[in-house]
Amino acid sequence: MRKVTAKIRAAFIRGHSLSVGNTSTNGESVFLHGNEILYKSKDGAKVYGSLAGWNTPTTRERLNGITQDRWTQKDYEPYFNGDPIGENQWKETSL
Repeated sequence: MRKVTAKIRAAFIRGHSLSVGNTSTNGESVFLHGNEILYKSKDGAKVYGSLAGWNTPTTRERLNGITQDRWTQKDYEPYFNGDPIGENQWKETSL
């Protein structure tokens, strides 16, 4: 896990705001290059993640480092825990 990801993960879990390089959190959502890739439900009980249209190594690394699920790629297609997903699809995930 990259240092940026570790710092953002800690702040997101605590509900604090933090910006490190191209990644930021307001405690409720995580943004990469201004695109929302994670957010907490209003009651904070659930977390949802998305590639936000950017199936890149950096986006997958942030999601993999913050969540306990696996965001991968095979033949240029995105996968969530081994199942194909759309690049803009939101999936319930866990921290």
